Amino acid sequence: MVETQGNVYYVAVNGDDRNDGRSEQSPFRTIGRAAETLKAGDVCYIREGVYRETVVPGNSGRDGAPIRFEAYRQERVVVSGCDEIKEWAHHEGNVYKASLAWELVDGGDNLVFFDGELGMEAQWPNMSDRLDKTQYATVDSATNDYTGNTLFDADLQAFPDGYWDGAMVACVNGVSYFMSTAKVNRFQDGTLHHDQWINSAEHYHTEPGNLYFITRTLRALDSEKEWYYDPRERLLYVIVPGGGHPAGRTVEAKRRDYAFDLSGKQHIHIAGIHCRGASITTKAASHCQIRGGSIYGMDRSFGWRQTIYGRTNGVELGGSDNVLRDCEISHFEGIGVQLSGERNTVVNCFIHDGNFEASYASMIWLTGFGHRVSRCTISRSGRTAISGVFARSVIEYCDISFANALTKDSGMIYLFNHDFDSTHIHHNWLHDNLSDHLSFGFYMDAWTSGVSFYRNVVWNIPDRGMVLNRPLQRTLIYNNTFYRRGIADSTIFYFDDMYGTHMANNLFAAGEIRKWGNHSVVSHNRFDEDPRFENAEQGDFRLRPESPAIGKGIPIEGITDGFLGEAPDVGAYEQGGESWVPGHDFDRSQEAGEGFAVLDHETRIRNGGFETGDLAHWSVASGSPATVFECGWDYSRNGSYPAVVRSNKYAAVLQPGDRIEQRAEGLKPNTSYIAYAAIRSSGEYRLAVEHSDSRSTGSWEQGPDGGRAIYRDVPYIGPAKKGEWLKFAGVDFGLKGKYDNVSIGLNKVVGPVSIECRLDHPDGPLIGAITQQTNYDSTWRHFTAPIGFVEGMHDVYLKFVGEGRCLIHNVLFHHATRAGSARMSVSGHGEAEAKLLVSRWNWESTMSELHFTTGPEATSATVAIENGTAAELQGYSIYVDDCGLWAKPEQGGGEWKG
Repeated sequence: MVETQGNVYYVAVNGDDRNDGRSEQSPFRTIGRAAETLKAGDVCYIREGVYRETVVPGNSGRDGAPIRFEAYRQERVVVSGCDEIKEWAHHEGNVYKASLAWELVDGGDNLVFFDGELGMEAQWPNMSDRLDKTQYATVDSATNDYTGNTLFDADLQAFPDGYWDGAMVACVNGVSYFMSTAKVNRFQDGTLHHDQWINSAEHYHTEPGNLYFITRTLRALDSEKEWYYDPRERLLYVIVPGGGHPAGRTVEAKRRDYAFDLSGKQHIHIAGIHCRGASITTKAASHCQIRGGSIYGMDRSFGWRQTIYGRTNGVELGGSDNVLRDCEISHFEGIGVQLSGERNTVVNCFIHDGNFEASYASMIWLTGFGHRVSRCTISRSGRTAISGVFARSVIEYCDISFANALTKDSGMIYLFNHDFDSTHIHHNWLHDNLSDHLSFGFYMDAWTSGVSFYRNVVWNIPDRGMVLNRPLQRTLIYNNTFYRRGIADSTIFYFDDMYGTHMANNLFAAGEIRKWGNHSVVSHNRFDEDPRFENAEQGDFRLRPESPAIGKGIPIEGITDGFLGEAPDVGAYEQGGESWVPGHDFDRSQEAGEGFAVLDHETRIRNGGFETGDLAHWSVASGSPATVFECGWDYSRNGSYPAVVRSNKYAAVLQPGDRIEQRAEGLKPNTSYIAYAAIRSSGEYRLAVEHSDSRSTGSWEQGPDGGRAIYRDVPYIGPAKKGEWLKFAGVDFGLKGKYDNVSIGLNKVVGPVSIECRLDHPDGPLIGAITQQTNYDSTWRHFTAPIGFVEGMHDVYLKFVGEGRCLIHNVLFHHATRAGSARMSVSGHGEAEAKLLVSRWNWESTMSELHFTTGPEATSATVAIENGTAAELQGYSIYVDDCGLWAKPEQGGGEWKG
């Protein structure tokens, strides 16, 4: 499309906002002044210099007439989120101090730059690279309990008692999944006595060998390019490069979150502009583009009691249809790029040296759906490179390396506890995992589903090239190459199933497939000691003509199309085919792939796990079905219990008479298919945070943003203690007493605690109680107790008694032996309607299978699920999860049975 050219404006550091900005001789002084003026089709050329502002466009562009902000003739334009500090006083030695006029959130969100280079908050031991684990201190011994936590290091005996009092200790604690922080209450005899880590379960207890450092204290300030901020005095202390007075140096401290705030705007283009100490957001924006610049040291939120996911946002590519391309993003605390919303794209970017906080907030973090990450280089991260909870997205042609510099038990790409709804991950290199324990290449942890992983090369992985933990559904693993730990592995968390999972045409060099799950298809994979690669040591995994993997594969539509011999090759590269090389290249234009082709064996059901949090892609045929939240990751690990979610975090709940349907497209005529669903029977389920009324004798914990506190992905109330109560209005116990048990989801229990269930008033009739005498601190778990006979509609009060405390997530009333029934059906597929009556007793988690065959011209079918229990017959709720529909693997002449 030819873009409409509107007015041209200019900005320069020697300009004046009183100018008209219409010529190089009369430029504006600030980009913000131009941003107020520009309309659709206008362009703003920015001259070289540093601009300390947040640019907020006053208008939107339109299709074919974007608003453009561009660096003039490739001059270096920097938009800084920092303000310069110029008034310095001598403190002692090479340390100087200055007052700041703005709040820095106790220093936890602050960044300081010296002559444009990112400084380091004062720390012991001194580190020049927070991704180099050899620069960290290591724990010699530790104690962990409710009354106190200690960390001992013989090297700390060099410091006098009290030296580190009040400091922060940051530690990659316990199993080393992520970094935690805590306050040092007392330092004595080389021992840090500190607060509990935010995750205090046994596997997070500090162990000998754990990495740590000390910070957030002036006593750690002893090296060039370090700083310390005192929040009480609002003083910033620094040692500048070379020591001495800061005069003649440019010292900047972060003051603004964003260099460009495009929230809610459309068709804004930013080109060739560099950002320092600030990020860019496209929240609720659409059709915006950021290209050809850099974003350096953008944000930080490293605070007391650091959380598992951190608190940074990175480059916020939200809204819809926005593009980040040809950019370098580096040196950030948590997330590098965060994609949310719909259909956003990151292409040809170099993202490196990030996630210093070593949290689950990866270099690229995705939520939402329809995104594309293409032709990027992603390297050197504290934890994993790509992660998130997203759907129907594409990760392609990326070079991903040197992840997990500080953590253990993680992959280069790490996916967990979510239905990724036919996400495609293809034509990527995943190599050089830096973790020295449980280091993986491609890692799909338990309760994960809906990924197609094909044409990837995975190498130099110390432990296993791929791990797919069970349960795991609807996942296709085709034509990948694994070298140097060419091992595919799987571990059972609770359910031993891999419904709809295929593994074919994969080359495991000198490797094996071990501990694989039920309900999966494994075919035509090879395990050659010497696959005859062109040059594996140089990263060239193409097959030489004499390779034993040539011609040993099976045709897979959409994966092996265009193979040259009698049969396709095994592995990521077809001999004589495309010699693809992933990663960024700023010297040539690279575009993201086009379209989203559904593979032959992918499920034809969208949102089968209801992980959108709603009924998207399903239609309501009758009643008022809804979705409910619960954490399958935690609850499903505790054996047989009354859980409402089988996998992930959501399920659909159908009351008696409710029916949901979905039209599945892309089927083949005269083909046998299976529709799957996990159907469970339940009772009355309520989240604690959705209570009707409450009484708190103190302050319940809140999240950093003032909202609900989150523990292990779960919103909770608490710590709840003696004298407090929660009210849940309108619980229906039926005409003849539907329920005989109550289950309450609890964690961080400090006994003794008792939760009484009372009717209609905090001191109303007692129908049951859950009592826990001992401490409990692990995954979220249901605690269950019987209740007396109750009928009719009542308000229920959960009243906390006893001297202990706990966190509470949900409450569920249910019956130990009674259940409802559901009907699955398939219609509109050119044959007679297929039906299946499903009865589930005592929380059974078996998947239900409905087999059907399409007619000679049918290419679609309607799948329906309904709660067939009549309400007047003590109807129970039905919970639906893990739905899928795919062709039977024996189709195609039995070739998938190998």
